[in-house]
Amino acid sequence: MNLRRKLLTTFGVLALLGLTIVGVTFWVILQWQSSSEDLNGHYLRSLEVQRIRAATLEATREVSDALGDEDPDARQEFEDALRGVDKEFELWSDLAETEGEMRQVREVRGAYETIVGNSREFFDLLESGRREEAARLSDAVIEEENFDAFKRTTEAAIASDREKRDVVQAKDRDVRRTAQLVLIIAAFGTVSMLFLLAAYLVSDLFRPLREVEDALDDVGRGDLNRRLDAERSDELGAVSRAFNGMVESLSRRERMGGLASGLAEGAGEENGAAWRDAPSRVTLHRLVSQLRSRVAQLSQDETPYAAKEQRELISQLDGLSQAVARVTEFGFPLDLDLSRTDVRALLYRVFMRFQDEFAERAVSLDLEIAPEVGHAVVDKLKLREAVAELLRNALEALPENGGHLGLRSRLSEDGTELLIEVADDGAGAEQSLIDRAFEPGAYDDGGRPRTGLTLTRAVVEQHGGRFGIESEPGEGTYAQIRLPLRG
Repeated sequence: MNLRRKLLTTFGVLALLGLTIVGVTFWVILQWQSSSEDLNGHYLRSLEVQRIRAATLEATREVSDALGDEDPDARQEFEDALRGVDKEFELWSDLAETEGEMRQVREVRGAYETIVGNSREFFDLLESGRREEAARLSDAVIEEENFDAFKRTTEAAIASDREKRDVVQAKDRDVRRTAQLVLIIAAFGTVSMLFLLAAYLVSDLFRPLREVEDALDDVGRGDLNRRLDAERSDELGAVSRAFNGMVESLSRRERMGGLASGLAEGAGEENGAAWRDAPSRVTLHRLVSQLRSRVAQLSQDETPYAAKEQRELISQLDGLSQAVARVTEFGFPLDLDLSRTDVRALLYRVFMRFQDEFAERAVSLDLEIAPEVGHAVVDKLKLREAVAELLRNALEALPENGGHLGLRSRLSEDGTELLIEVADDGAGAEQSLIDRAFEPGAYDDGGRPRTGLTLTRAVVEQHGGRFGIESEPGEGTYAQIRLPLRG
């Protein structure tokens, strides 16, 4: 699993736990709000029943007062006590949420209307002088039957609301315990994930980055043997592999610089140390100047003794100076001047550079550039010289007349790489000889240093690409440049 996926997974789990905590909190708030509303509703229902019951009891007490004390205002006080009871019944009915609660309202209402109706009949009998009938109604019906029935129905309603409040409170406690359990689990999971994330960052991110920092410091101090563990398959593994490739490239560059210094030692021991200590780029330029100067001096020496040897030496030095000059023309592949380049036009221009030689030697040509090949971000000067080097090598491998040479460019199957291929049917060479051509200090059959292929590979690798070459004696040579496409 790469670094990006690991971090996304970790933060995804943390986000999920965070959403769980938020969801549980929101659910608990809703449950508590619902429970609070239920409790308030049942408290108000009980309160309305209590008010109805109190008003009815107060009113029926006027019946006893009228019969015993012969209070002339008893009926009026009876009606005054009941004045707000109808409103209380309406409020109680509005608070009823279930059919059972509505039935309780109807039962209490029925008992209430019975006791009020009989009480009003009692007052009518009393006002008409039928006191004994009024007394029997009061004792036998109102107090013995109506009042007991009213008391039972109201107590049943109050008890029912109390039981429902107990159920709601029990449910509220269950919700609270469930929420506490879920929040504890989520908090434990969050803390665990944070510890895992911290451990992961320390072991899989910070420590490898510290190793990269130390390795860069070592390279900065000149240790080009430093390498990083590139076994990992994630982004840090890719960074390590890129670092190792960079150090390997720098190491090859240093070895080439050493080769140049070695060549310079021929100019005199007194300047050897200065040559070795000079930067490679300056060394190469100085070497070119000195070689040309020596060639010029030897060209002017016309003594008979040195004539033949001078010509051979001049030829070797001239070849050597041309090789080193190509090195400097490449611009020693350390820095790239990347720009958006028309690859198709670049390849045509390189190909046309050799048109006269193609024509003079009657070389059969194949130039194939796929339509999808367009612009790419490359160092056009160095890439041009790299392709020219391959064409130059192909021409050297062909016979003096005839032969076949091809230049082809296309994109890789996944469209992420630019491919440039050069092939010839020339003499070819053993693969081992081809491999040795990349070694510092290698010379061709004419005694000239083989720098072209080495620099071509260096330019390609500087672009982050790959360079390969295959050859068979008598069959020809095939070289391929693979460059990653940028932006």
